[in-house]
Amino acid sequence: MERQTIIISGFLFCLIGILFGPLFYKNMQYGEIFILLIIYPIPALILATLNGYLLWITELKTQNLILKICSGFIPILIMVLIALGKESPTQFISIFGIFGIGITNLLWITRKLTKS
Repeated sequence: MERQTIIISGFLFCLIGILFGPLFYKNMQYGEIFILLIIYPIPALILATLNGYLLWITELKTQNLILKICSGFIPILIMVLIALGKESPTQFISIFGIFGIGITNLLWITRKLTKS
């Protein structure tokens, strides 16, 4: 996958994750989703851009398929560890990041597996 495709798909899946993120919180009302869609697209774009560059650099520098697959799971594992913490804006960013970046990285990994 190209770097731009990874960034755009990661950003779009993160936006979908912002819509589904309030399902993990008990006290959050669905009227607050519009506020979340105003506040959190910038962190979603930053996450998608960092993930796109990580996968692009991994693709350029690494020849081993197993290392490429493991580097695709590293951002997901980091966000899972952050999501297990106390309730904060960082935890919400990691929750929609797990959804968005997770789907993007799984698509990237399946494309790598079918390509080789």
